Amino acid sequence: MPDWDDFKILVALARGGSVAGAARILAIDHSTVSRRLAALEDAVGARLVQRGGHDFAWTAEGRSALAAAEAIEASVAEATRTIRAAKLEIAGTVRISCPPGIVAALTRMLPAVREKHPLLAIELSADNRTVDLARGEADIAVRMFRPTEPGLVCRRTFELGWGVYASNAYVAEYGSPASMDDLPSHRLVLYVEAMHRVAGPRWIEDHRGTASRLTRVDNTEVAGHVISSGGGIGIIPCIVADARPEMVRVFPAPVAFNTGWIVYHEAMRDTARVRAAVDALVEFYESHVGMFSGRVEGDADG
Repeated sequence: MPDWDDFKILVALARGGSVAGAARILAIDHSTVSRRLAALEDAVGARLVQRGGHDFAWTAEGRSALAAAEAIEASVAEATRTIRAAKLEIAGTVRISCPPGIVAALTRMLPAVREKHPLLAIELSADNRTVDLARGEADIAVRMFRPTEPGLVCRRTFELGWGVYASNAYVAEYGSPASMDDLPSHRLVLYVEAMHRVAGPRWIEDHRGTASRLTRVDNTEVAGHVISSGGGIGIIPCIVADARPEMVRVFPAPVAFNTGWIVYHEAMRDTARVRAAVDALVEFYESHVGMFSGRVEGDADG
């Protein structure tokens, strides 16, 4: 196979009009031009130019190879422009993967992003699984645990509060626990073991005591449906439950907290559109601390 770099010789010959002219364009000596041209001819198995002293003429094969060389040059130039634009221009699409429970809240930041960056499109994807950022499954991920995969940039950004909730209908029929010690006497909505590394699901697992009337779910969306329908008392992010009028906090303050991380691959660190999206997320979180933490005025820290 020919060396792609040798195709530059053909473009330089066409523009310089001679071996000496090509050498000046490429800032190399004329013997190097001749040697690389000969190497290219050997690789493709055809004479590309007819030499005559200082002059030369293209063969039919040479004209075909020159067209290919010019196409390569144009493709490389276009790719370079596109890559540089992606690095410098805040334009294009940024895909953000985040837990289903906070997608609705994050949609509130989209109008401000559109106003500030009209050419930037944000795509929010609700995902319970951990997407592979290295494989490009998303540009940014919002995670409720610190990542351990190599090559990722992570930014500690917000605090997510978890509260204990029941539906108004449940409280009306069964009452509300007077304290955390009373939880085992109620019907409880718990999570599957895979979710116990998350602060909220782990908290209610630790406080279930001898409770025997249990429902287990594998995500906060289902937990919210079970709790709101009167299926029991459970723990879900305050940002999810506080927006639902049919649900009420069993205890006034959040009982558990998770740190939220903004995560992206280090290869995207200098990409303008990704930087803009990260900045938008941080600004939104910082402007809605209480909404995410679930804390209200008078709550104790911790």
